[in-house]
Amino acid sequence: MRRFVLPVIALILIIGVGGFIIKQKFFQPANAGLKVSSNPPASVFLDEIDIGSTPLERNDFKAGEVTLKLVPQATATTYFPWETKIKLIGGMMTVVNREFGETESSSAGEVMTLEKIADKKSASLAVISIPDSAVVTLNNETKGFTPLNLDALAKGNYEVRVSANGYKERMVRVKLVDGYKLMMNIKLAEEKDEAEDEEEEEEDEEEAEVTGTPTPRAEVTPKTTPPPMPYVLIKDTPTGWLRVRIGPTTSATEAARVDPGNMYPLLDEESGWYQIEYEEGEEGWISGQYAEKYE
Repeated sequence: MRRFVLPVIALILIIGVGGFIIKQKFFQPANAGLKVSSNPPASVFLDEIDIGSTPLERNDFKAGEVTLKLVPQATATTYFPWETKIKLIGGMMTVVNREFGETESSSAGEVMTLEKIADKKSASLAVISIPDSAVVTLNNETKGFTPLNLDALAKGNYEVRVSANGYKERMVRVKLVDGYKLMMNIKLAEEKDEAEDEEEEEEDEEEAEVTGTPTPRAEVTPKTTPPPMPYVLIKDTPTGWLRVRIGPTTSATEAARVDPGNMYPLLDEESGWYQIEYEEGEEGWISGQYAEKYE
């Protein structure tokens, strides 16, 4: 019987921040591959099943959408866990890299995979980002803003840089292959995390005490009796209080402050932030790093 040999194509992805090399191979169509790296190391869960720790590489998964969760392993610093949905594609390797921060806003990373395209004589690149409207440069040439789709590219090595005001630039080196589109979903880290921001404002408060200038602060009535679920419990913080902001980001304006031990109704959550009702009819966002959810 005549034997057929499946072609093997190697795609090299070099992540500038992590400094590691990923060799992507095309597996049998029935299987999908997943490679996960993180800093610091983390436990890896796929649809709530523990499949190991980073660095992890396997090519025995079924194709389809799954929930990937990374939980940083115990260190002296508390890092923010991460959860997302990814699509595993038969015959392809999905590559995930995560740089953990103490908050979601200070974390960064990328999810990358390949998909076949009709044009067999050129390559394509698609870049989306958090935040959106980030600037994309390809080999130091500005190409536009995310979300960005670039077609009819020559195969070969490229340096992709994604940047936005107030965020740390992310750089990824890739090798594009004819007949395939490289999909890049990149998360940028904010320049300052929540802890740094709190330290700076704490210094401002100390200065205000010396100069006699009061620091504005909305009065919040303590709520120590659990409200109807879902609700959040405010945990201990380095400053002894937690900011409530008008939006789910450290750059959003402060609306009020709540104290550890108090509990508030949970209205919504987004990217590691919880929206609470801190007073009747008054809503705001708090960092999930300093709150425990009950539902």
